[in-house]
Amino acid sequence: MRVTQQDIARIANVSQATVSRVLAGDSRVENDKRDRVLSAMEQANYRPDVRAQSLRKRRTDLIGIVLRANEDGAKDDPFIAALVSEITTALTDTDFHLCIDIAKDAKHQSSVYDELLRTRRIDGLLLVEPEMHDVRLQRLQRDRFPFVVIGNPRGTLLHSVDNDNVMAGRMATVHLLDQGFHDIGFLAGPKNVAVSDDRITGYEMAIRERGLTPRIWHSAFGHEDAANVALQILSERKRPRALVVMDDFMATGVIKSAHRANLQVPEDLAIVSFNDSVLCHLVPGGLTSVNMNLSVLVKQAIEKLVALIDRPGEVEPSRQVVPCELKVRGSALPHGATLQ
Repeated sequence: MRVTQQDIARIANVSQATVSRVLAGDSRVENDKRDRVLSAMEQANYRPDVRAQSLRKRRTDLIGIVLRANEDGAKDDPFIAALVSEITTALTDTDFHLCIDIAKDAKHQSSVYDELLRTRRIDGLLLVEPEMHDVRLQRLQRDRFPFVVIGNPRGTLLHSVDNDNVMAGRMATVHLLDQGFHDIGFLAGPKNVAVSDDRITGYEMAIRERGLTPRIWHSAFGHEDAANVALQILSERKRPRALVVMDDFMATGVIKSAHRANLQVPEDLAIVSFNDSVLCHLVPGGLTSVNMNLSVLVKQAIEKLVALIDRPGEVEPSRQVVPCELKVRGSALPHGATLQ
């Protein structure tokens, strides 16, 4: 038989209103009464009805994130796994839990956001990979819904946390240039995604500074999509000698296609990527990658979002930028070179 608040009130010899105030954390409840209520709850193994509490507080204590990926991409991508892990860790010291939705395509994504805003089943939202002219930003702003962008909201003054991805793209490219590579291409993510466009900008800056010509290809995020595009790149008559690749997961697809084409990394194709994930240590010789300090980035984003939820209207929009760092391994070394 389910234990109710009335049962706890009877055991503790207090009113039901007092039990409700204890559950709500009301500091005005006398210590003796609070102790009796807590003791009665423990004695009866009472667990509050979360749905009823949400209705009373007008909040759910849930933070949402909508990830754009097909089912296989969400399952296999180490960046998604790392992102979710960092978010749950950052929420440990708060009252909030994480609610995840997967959007398979643009139509599904639109319906997910419509449902979230209509039902208010979350208190705030983390938005990742903003696009140029992103309708999600407009919709969330119009509804005055608490959200923080992980990424670059393209000049719009919003609550956001990001890396300097222009600098990151330039950093990766300069490393290859300094190793003596000249024919360097960039395998980017989808067009009009801010993080991809920013890294392309940094790559182009470094290439043009040396008087060279940029070579850019685009792929959907994911191992297999990158592998398919890489096969086309590596079959070109004038294939690049080195590639900057959008992320580590896509880089593993490039490496697979290089092996299919009987090319060795780094002897025939040098590679630098981004995220510095666990995959970097699974590649023979190691994969050179830009560490984006994901744990710091997520922690700052969560702190912003919790403040927006707890103090609506009091927090001014700002963009925080988290530094990144190149981790050099064997995939970007010139022929015959070794790590010091």
